Amino acid sequence: MISTLTSAPIATPGRLRPLNVLRDLPSVADLIELCFSSTLDPEGRSYIDQMRRNGRDSSFLDWAPRVIETVSLPLSGFVWEDNGRVVGNVSLIPFFKRGQKIFLVANVATHPEYRRRGIARELTLAAMQRAREKHAQTIWLHVRDDNPGAIQLYRELGFVERSRRTSWQASSGTTPPAGMQTNLRVAPRPNRDWPVQREWLTRAYPEMLDWYQPQGWGIFQPGLINDLYRFITDTNTAQWSAYRNGRLQGVLACQRTGSRLDRLWAALPAEADPEPVTALLLHGRRVLAQANSLALEYPAGPMDEAIRAAGFTAQRTLAWMEAPGMQPRAA
Repeated sequence: MISTLTSAPIATPGRLRPLNVLRDLPSVADLIELCFSSTLDPEGRSYIDQMRRNGRDSSFLDWAPRVIETVSLPLSGFVWEDNGRVVGNVSLIPFFKRGQKIFLVANVATHPEYRRRGIARELTLAAMQRAREKHAQTIWLHVRDDNPGAIQLYRELGFVERSRRTSWQASSGTTPPAGMQTNLRVAPRPNRDWPVQREWLTRAYPEMLDWYQPQGWGIFQPGLINDLYRFITDTNTAQWSAYRNGRLQGVLACQRTGSRLDRLWAALPAEADPEPVTALLLHGRRVLAQANSLALEYPAGPMDEAIRAAGFTAQRTLAWMEAPGMQPRAA
């Protein structure tokens, strides 16, 4: 049986209360920016700017309270308030997958002047309890791997690490490293490689996380129906396979997003050789030289150096952690 988490009283000023989406968003945005300013990427800054705009948008503020339970936005959670000042925050974001409700604990932030007083623990506990009251099947969070204190806290609260994933980027307008001397052959991916590519993709981008970032592998699948879908949705893709002595070593796919970032998806065997990884990424960078910046997410670990050798820079590595949702009923 899973025991209910409890915590000892803490001696710190202020009180915990539910987030009030009608008036707290600007203060929460300021707090998140203060706490994470050194690690915010452009996507994170855009997120904060949007939160501030939402806090000033009367139409949004009228709509938000009515959809808190049904949309995957940070509209619910808790704040820690001291003398009317928001000094701590946690967001609780609902997701839905095949009839199951999943909650993401996010934006856990404590003002620097109030740290080491147990506020982050209290906020996270409150969010977990609320998720269970809302019948969550499971509760997730992600945390940067360079924050060992937070990782330890979440472990103490019952979270178990499931995956570590690194986000990489190669800026547009930069010159790829010189080509490699290799016996690999890189060519446009033929249709016959798709079944193996799909198998490798589902291992690198596991189903357990597709509630957060759904993987529509159909955009890379060959066939008339998928060609028609890509045409109707104006979805542009490019794909390449790497071979050694006629044997498939890996596949790289690019999804042209229409934004400043085009996304890459690497499909590799379980015991991948680093050389094809570098060769595929170098080839992609040369072919897409006039494109937007290129983004790649891949499990942290053995392929890091191969990705770095192709001129990609690590943006962040996140530890994805999971805790049980609903408590089992007593017999």
